[in-house]
Amino acid sequence: MPRIMLLAATSLVAAACTATSHHDGSRASIDHDLTRAALGNDHEPSTTARDRHAPPSDAPLGSDSAVAFAIANNPSFRAEVLAAHEAALAVDAVALGPTPMVMLEVGVPISDMASVPVLALLTASLTDLVTRDDRMEAASLRAQAAHLQAIDAAATLAADVRERHAMAWQAQESLRLAQLRLALFQVEADRESALASRGMASTRRDQAGSAMLASARAQLEQTRAAHVTSLRALAITMGCALDCTDWTIERPELPALPDPALLAGSVHTPAARMAVALAAAARIEAGLIRSGLAQNANIGAGYMQDEEGMRAIPITLQFALPVGGEGGTRGERADLLDEAARLRADAALQQAHVRLADAIDREASMRAAATALERTTLAAARAQQERARTLAQRGAATTKDRDQLQLACIEAESQALMAYASACIAAAQRVAASAGIDLASSNEHPRSASR
Repeated sequence: MPRIMLLAATSLVAAACTATSHHDGSRASIDHDLTRAALGNDHEPSTTARDRHAPPSDAPLGSDSAVAFAIANNPSFRAEVLAAHEAALAVDAVALGPTPMVMLEVGVPISDMASVPVLALLTASLTDLVTRDDRMEAASLRAQAAHLQAIDAAATLAADVRERHAMAWQAQESLRLAQLRLALFQVEADRESALASRGMASTRRDQAGSAMLASARAQLEQTRAAHVTSLRALAITMGCALDCTDWTIERPELPALPDPALLAGSVHTPAARMAVALAAAARIEAGLIRSGLAQNANIGAGYMQDEEGMRAIPITLQFALPVGGEGGTRGERADLLDEAARLRADAALQQAHVRLADAIDREASMRAAATALERTTLAAARAQQERARTLAQRGAATTKDRDQLQLACIEAESQALMAYASACIAAAQRVAASAGIDLASSNEHPRSASR
């Protein structure tokens, strides 16, 4: 009997002390990978912006600063990070081994013939001991999937912030151009009004100038409202206070052109690898169901004594027999779980490929449009405006002609700004779609859980 008790106790201690290497789900590792996915390899995780009311407004707000603030403060994203941390703790829970259970039983005599039994049992899950390696691997795969899901969320959040940042910059510059446009129309209206008062212009021209001035004022107000709305949208994506949006937005920079072979790596994107990891975990869990090891069985030992002083050491073994309907459907259930996981992984791989392909095509199109407007329409308008300015200085062109060419230049710049902002947005979405993080190489020292 003592040998059996020693064996049971040794099994409990060994399960709790085994060193097992598994997916590195430490907070430092997760935060490092999330920062890489959102900002690139040159940035390190920082918590200096966390819980800050809003980014400082004494300098133009850059897209990288906005992304860093969002990574530290966006509540929806922080919930994704906590889910990844929880999944990593689930691996630690398996590494710690089964939780021993204590049962105490004391009888109360109600007649002269009754005895007073005293029973104390210490039991542990035999199922946990037998299936520990498989559950450890499944939990590690699910932790890796949660890690990858957080990476995908970080890349998506970065793309959203960069999109809002580009839109806010476009709205800011559109407001500047609208103010210039209004100033030109004001000059034109004043000119026509002065000429009409001296009988040198018709009343119709004066009225037309006033109408164009009113239209420019209305357009300015619409642009101002769009600017305020875009700043609020950026603020809520960053996770900061909505009443602290008095920012000057820095011009966003287009990232480098993607590698032509980027599409071939769609299987390495976080969303695709997450589905593969979940499918692998489901296969392990389906195997446990198929083998019947998922049924909870307990083993333990204890101490027993009655009122007459008779003592004993009970050895307990508790398990379920698959004699009912559950046992008959076990294999079919496991097959269905396995096949469903495989299909979900296949669908995720296809979706990742299409998402990346669409993002690459959209970026190429937007970059081409922005470059064409910059090099043709805007360049030609600026050249004409400069020529008119030179001619006006020589007295070979009227001020009105110069103002009209300046107005045409403003319209061309407005189109170019919109195209450039669209290209920045498309580039950010492409980066998010291809934000593959190699967990094996980024975590150079996999954690060994010794408990």
